[in-house]
Amino acid sequence: MARILAGTYDTANRAGAAMRALLAAGVPHNCLASFHNNPPGQHGTFPIGGDQHADPEARGVGKRAAAGAGIGAGIGAGVGAAVGGPLGAAAGTGVGALAGALAGTYTGLEDRSEEHDPPGPDRRPAGIIVAVAPPSDMSDEKVVQILRENEPVVLEESEGEVRDGEWKGFDPLAVPRLR
Repeated sequence: MARILAGTYDTANRAGAAMRALLAAGVPHNCLASFHNNPPGQHGTFPIGGDQHADPEARGVGKRAAAGAGIGAGIGAGVGAAVGGPLGAAAGTGVGALAGALAGTYTGLEDRSEEHDPPGPDRRPAGIIVAVAPPSDMSDEKVVQILRENEPVVLEESEGEVRDGEWKGFDPLAVPRLR
């Protein structure tokens, strides 16, 4: 196994620029690999997809939905009975339970739309990975410099084999060793 240095890029332009710069610096094609890495949680490890038993961001949603459904059903039943008698109470219960369940589901979930940070040091972020097995006549520092010049989201080092344009044995769930 050889040492692999890899940058994960958030755009195809940056990844392509890194590949072109590495080739221009003399890195042979057979020492390079470029591929897309799925977001954490979306690797096809399980037969039905994904790589986690549950979404860690959704912890507690079921309890909040149930509580919201109960509160909504009670309010809906009261309003329905006041407006439409027994039939209104039944309809209000159903509508209130649905509205309460939806409200309970979304209560406590954080807005992550503005988040651009990688998922953390224990998870590899999504993006286009450019992997390099540095040739013997090129220093690791030169490869790292070229990868950094193209603004990777993360830069890591690993062990493996780059062959035929692929990082053989790449494990998207392995904890990356950040550089």
